[in-house]
Amino acid sequence: MFTFNRVLDRWLTVTTAAAVIVMMLHIVTHALARSLFDAPICGTNEIVEYWYLPIVALLGIPAAQLQKEHITVTMAIERARPATAAVFTIFACILGALVSLAFAWFGLTRALEYMAIGQTADVSDVITWPVYFLVPIVFVLLAVLYVLDAAVIARTGQPDPDLVTDEPAEHGLETRTY
Repeated sequence: MFTFNRVLDRWLTVTTAAAVIVMMLHIVTHALARSLFDAPICGTNEIVEYWYLPIVALLGIPAAQLQKEHITVTMAIERARPATAAVFTIFACILGALVSLAFAWFGLTRALEYMAIGQTADVSDVITWPVYFLVPIVFVLLAVLYVLDAAVIARTGQPDPDLVTDEPAEHGLETRTY
């Protein structure tokens, strides 16, 4: 399971970094072509808005879950006993999985609607409907990560394990390593 998490973390990081680099190259090429040759690349704004940015933003959601970089409110569990904190955390993971599946279902229905009508970017001919299928994929993946997190917590009894290293997650700036 932890090999899966490491591979997934690496894949998400590499894919997101590649999307950012390609987006930057596209924008710089567009700006240079517009300035030097008075010939901008058609549809650059739409491609950035409807392709690159959703890819970067959506892939960041499961990456944040894997790396424990999301915002957490620990008022209810930080002073509780580890067993009680683990139960609350498992409940939160199950709730997170259910909400993620609801987002995935909504995203899938919307993606199918957009595919049926051949959704494009506003007034241009840039096709945008395929990127909408990333929403259900990402949120199903997030639900799976929540379930895996709950399983690890149930197995270890630790309320905040790190899914990549199988060690307790670090808290606070003083213990953070980069």
